[in-house]
Amino acid sequence: MPTPAIRCATAEDAPPLAAFAARVFPLGCPVTDPSDLESHIASELSPERFRALIEDPNLLVLLAESSQSIVAYTIAARRSPHPAIPATPGELRKLYLDPAHHGTGLADALLHCALSTLNAEIPRPLWLSVFSGNPRAIAFYKKWGFEVIGEQIFLVGTDPQKDFLMRRPASAELIAQY
Repeated sequence: MPTPAIRCATAEDAPPLAAFAARVFPLGCPVTDPSDLESHIASELSPERFRALIEDPNLLVLLAESSQSIVAYTIAARRSPHPAIPATPGELRKLYLDPAHHGTGLADALLHCALSTLNAEIPRPLWLSVFSGNPRAIAFYKKWGFEVIGEQIFLVGTDPQKDFLMRRPASAELIAQY
């Protein structure tokens, strides 16, 4: 398997990125009602929504490609206030991989690239929200220095799902490990 290339997404990437997201998002919600998944995908993972995200100057949208196909992406916010996080933190909003790339180091490379870019501007604490029923993702984020500090509800369609709220301090050392 060739090593995927990581780059910033462009507006032209919005349709294939939306198609990739629509394919992988349901894998993280195996017990969610299909109508709720369809509703979420239509409103949050459309090409128009991805185009707006890519064009937002507060956001960093990175994708990984292998053989000209998207195999992973991440979205990070430079500034994303949250009442449970002091200062003006950044936020890791999304990090999804094609399951064929789990365990290959691609998630580490993608997260390293995102965090290096955000922290090059100014070191800042970061937060994220992760589905409480996804132990693989939780363990991955803990490896990167994130700690569970609370819970919040994430709506998938009309289905309220419990997410863990995780935070990591501003730290160049944690990024340099990878």
